[in-house]
Amino acid sequence: MLAADEELRHAVPDPAVTAVIKDPSTTLDRQIEAALTAYADRPALAERATEPVVDPATGRTTLRLLPRFDAITYRELRDRTAAVAADWRQHAEHPFSPGDIVCTLGFTSSDYTVIDLACAHSGAVAVPLQNSATAGHLKPIVAEAEPLIVATSIELVELAIDTTEDSATLRRVIVFDYHPEVDDEREKFEAARQRLIESGRPVALDSLADVIAHGRTLPSQPAHAWDPDELALLIYTSGSTGAPKGAMYPSRLVSALWQGWFPEAGGHPALGLSYMPMSHAAGRAMLVKSLANGGCTFFTARSDLSTLFEDIELARPSELMLVPRICDMLFQRHKGEDTARLRETFLGGRVLWAVTGSAPLSAEIGSFIGECLGFPLRDGFGSTEAGAIMIDGVVARPPIIDYRLDDVPELGYFHTDSPHPRGELLLRTSSIIPGYYKRPELNGEFFTEDGYYRSGDIMAEVGPDRLVYVDRRKNVLKLSQGEFVAVSKLEALFVTSPLIRQVYVYGSSERAYLLAVVVPVEGASREAIAESLQQIAREAGLNSYEVPRDFLIETEPFTTENGLLSDIRKLMRPRNGAPPNEGNGS
Repeated sequence: MLAADEELRHAVPDPAVTAVIKDPSTTLDRQIEAALTAYADRPALAERATEPVVDPATGRTTLRLLPRFDAITYRELRDRTAAVAADWRQHAEHPFSPGDIVCTLGFTSSDYTVIDLACAHSGAVAVPLQNSATAGHLKPIVAEAEPLIVATSIELVELAIDTTEDSATLRRVIVFDYHPEVDDEREKFEAARQRLIESGRPVALDSLADVIAHGRTLPSQPAHAWDPDELALLIYTSGSTGAPKGAMYPSRLVSALWQGWFPEAGGHPALGLSYMPMSHAAGRAMLVKSLANGGCTFFTARSDLSTLFEDIELARPSELMLVPRICDMLFQRHKGEDTARLRETFLGGRVLWAVTGSAPLSAEIGSFIGECLGFPLRDGFGSTEAGAIMIDGVVARPPIIDYRLDDVPELGYFHTDSPHPRGELLLRTSSIIPGYYKRPELNGEFFTEDGYYRSGDIMAEVGPDRLVYVDRRKNVLKLSQGEFVAVSKLEALFVTSPLIRQVYVYGSSERAYLLAVVVPVEGASREAIAESLQQIAREAGLNSYEVPRDFLIETEPFTTENGLLSDIRKLMRPRNGAPPNEGNGS
């Protein structure tokens, strides 16, 4: 494949550079400098090309997507990063110091990457905010983080102003992914500037383009020399089962991302497609993986993922991170089609490595995706707090040092269970976070006295270093007759129905049965859906109590916009187990 594909050949990692980046003694600043310098002439980041279009009726300008990607090189990425850092460090009114906080609100993009690398160059603590969250959800995070700078996409600038209206520390708002020639965007920018002026707050608003232009006129600043234990990143959990908590990443853990989160995934050309948020560890790991290996990351054009499949066809990636919701969409869209043809047309014919993770995936969908790829889909399992935990059910060593399963008597899981021990997975790992930001009281809840991290994941140990995921501890329901039900596993099964687009299963100890909310395909009847659920249950050998007794039909899909999916398209399961239309007050 390399012989016939020039783009792939030019994206093969340099072993000498890889050795420097993977060397445990190489600090974060030196890792970044090694990649950006050694691969200077290679394409680094690519976005969909656009052209301005003037509506003849209104005279207003919009942007039209073109069927190609345009890229910037590692040299240009390094130049923009250094310019932003020069502006921050030498700003006349609000100079930046190492350790200051930068919150970033927006969808993954080239501009977002520049800001993130500028944080590393400046010694800033980067705080990526969930781009699908509400102001009410984000305000406590901003209050806790106390940022000096908030960077926001033009798409979310109004949300950024709302979210930071009570911040006493904020001094600058920097707007990225901004095209002043587009009327809607320019008006948004000016309205945000006017809001800040009228508020009387000492907060300046600038475009990223202006920040870069100003920084290029200033003396360059040396990259911050990172101490391994110095705080570099805060990743706030999505809050899908509770209030967000800021997982602390010292620079050594960010360095570990550059060394590679996925143990055996190196060596091949890293042409990736980025559609996952930077506020999620896996999405961040995939982007960094590409940069560390001299590859090119192609960014999907729309934050609602409406162009995702078109972007995949145009980018022809060599590696893919596929969350289960995207796998579900591929299955629903292409099942029954010739998988070999899909491999060459839709996937571009050059995917060399692909992994899924973040939630259970049914065997049927996993098999279908594997047939499309032409090789088995890898199953990665990890967490924000612990990093990589296992690949294809095998414990990842390194970084895992030791693990054990703790009994969960209230849910009926014991290490004495037959045929396999079961319980909550407890971990000791070199990639564990040191704790949660400004929340030391949580350490006792999530860490044992002997230093093991409580993962919250129920596992079965089927052999030495071989684990099978059962469910999140908080997703296991106990029904009134004492049966235990792993609801996310059931959702992964039922969504394979050709009549179901999405499904949410719920129950409680007050009932002896399950209920569900179903988003059907167009034209599917209630009777046909009920029969389909029964058929899937029979084929999977489910117990009668694992089949929803009744279900609600919901015509509006679960989305990030209505708060029913997280940034990585995972169901936002209310803490009380209520169905989405009850638990979220909609």
